[in-house]
Amino acid sequence: MRSLLRAARIITPDEDISPGWVLVRDGVIEGLGQGLPPDTAIPALDLGGYTLVPGFVDIHVHGGGGFSLLDGDSEDVHAYARWAVTHGVTSFLATVCSTTPSEAVPTLESLARQQSPPGDGAELLGASLEGPFVSPGRLGALPPSWANPPDPALLDRLITAAGGNLRIITIAPEVPGASALISHAVSAGVNVSIGHTDANFDEAAQAFRGGATHATHALNAMRPFHQRDPAVIGAALEAPDVTIEVIADGIHLHPATVRLLIRAFGQDRVALVTDGVTPAGLEHGTFRIGGEEAILRLGRITLPDGTIAGSAATMDAVVRNVVNWNCATLPAAVRMASTVPAAVAGASRKGRIAPGYDADLVALTPGLAVAVAWVRGVRVHSSIGSHSAD
Repeated sequence: MRSLLRAARIITPDEDISPGWVLVRDGVIEGLGQGLPPDTAIPALDLGGYTLVPGFVDIHVHGGGGFSLLDGDSEDVHAYARWAVTHGVTSFLATVCSTTPSEAVPTLESLARQQSPPGDGAELLGASLEGPFVSPGRLGALPPSWANPPDPALLDRLITAAGGNLRIITIAPEVPGASALISHAVSAGVNVSIGHTDANFDEAAQAFRGGATHATHALNAMRPFHQRDPAVIGAALEAPDVTIEVIADGIHLHPATVRLLIRAFGQDRVALVTDGVTPAGLEHGTFRIGGEEAILRLGRITLPDGTIAGSAATMDAVVRNVVNWNCATLPAAVRMASTVPAAVAGASRKGRIAPGYDADLVALTPGLAVAVAWVRGVRVHSSIGSHSAD
């Protein structure tokens, strides 16, 4: 089945086409171009003044809209997927942390059974583990019982539970035994991210030389950058193939810090993420992490002691922030919200509007609100009529 979309602007993001068209066949992009399509016999959906972009890929998210991904409950995962597309997310990694590693096993097993697209929401691409091989001194909001010393047998147990769908694992490289564990994870096909760590520059640099290729929520839950010890961020900057996560919610990072990171690393090495938790996108709410309750107040989610416990941000808001804070152009923001995270997740057919790629598409209003979303060519969300095109 073929369908045709016309829009005032299409950001691929390798090209910026105005106006343009996209032809979709059986859920895959068949062609695109500028001006009028060559075959006008195909019925077209005219998106008017909207901008068509590749769907956002959130590779660090624990939930949102009142729905949690932390237990892998199929109803919650499906409900989250339906909610996420309303904010432009067309695919995601469920980011898992738990009270203990043993409690994470059934969550990973449940997520592994849910790999097929839900049909009316964002596509689950697999799982990401935020730990458990992290520093007890840089836990942030992670439960103390979650942190465990590096153990290849435990890692294998977690990989097996994920059914081959564990895409990323966060490891603190300074913990004794971490170097061997990083090699073990890489050999198993898991992308290693450095985070929740007190690693200094040399320890982080060694981890990147040893196969780690990513850094979890840059500058959060890690040793800070210092003029005599640039720490993880300094080591990541000098490792050309390393990408970093940036939470542009105005709480985890100051807008000026976001500008600095994007200018330093460039748009091809930054993955915009939400780190969203259950109440994300709501005005208020609570959720439990370990034995503590986190509360959303005034856009900030914290534990009782004030520790930041995830984000209330949505991906469309993150993209708007990056553009409105003059951190990046819209094409660059789209690359960081779609193309880069898709590559980090190993989703080779996501993150671009190009022939052969999945037709995961989002139509944005001039104010960068989400008007329509498609997952593999199926329209899964539309608010046309509630947003004007001017």
